[in-house]
Amino acid sequence: SGAEIACHGSYDAATDARELAADQQAAGAVEAGATSGNRFHYLRWEPTSTPQLLAAAGIGYDSTLGFAEHFGFRNSYCLPFYPFDFARQTTHEFLEIPLVVMDTTLHHPAYLQLSADELVPALEPVFAEIKKFGGVASMLWHNQNFSPANTRNGPAQFHQLMTHLQQLGARFYTGAQLTQEIKNDQ
Repeated sequence: SGAEIACHGSYDAATDARELAADQQAAGAVEAGATSGNRFHYLRWEPTSTPQLLAAAGIGYDSTLGFAEHFGFRNSYCLPFYPFDFARQTTHEFLEIPLVVMDTTLHHPAYLQLSADELVPALEPVFAEIKKFGGVASMLWHNQNFSPANTRNGPAQFHQLMTHLQQLGARFYTGAQLTQEIKNDQ
């Protein structure tokens, strides 16, 4: 139906090429000529092996590099970038789209525990920085949080955040669309 399907790599897939391949296959995220994306479960990233696995798997973009504990810029950077490959002394060919905020971060008892009315005010400074630099506000909103019964980080709060981003003049892309736009600009 035109929707993008990407891989949500399992915990072990961040360090195991066979697991990543199995996850890609299970998601149907491997198609000839298609840009396949990825985000690892628990935002797992091993700097010495994960980038090489993504590159070898032909991943077009990844959106794992973010924080579970708080929102913001894990790489001090709000723009997509090509991670550096230290072994080859050049950049990898997959695009990293930094994850800015995850729904669980906002309400989980181990994390920020924000109330529903605190979400937009808490994120406004981050969104202002993104706008200032023409960056990307990649957000992870788990499907189970779209239940109308969820009043902390559910559909109403997601709608408030999307409305706020629209008011800031944000454009909305899938990972594949953003990757293609960046490639076209190079």
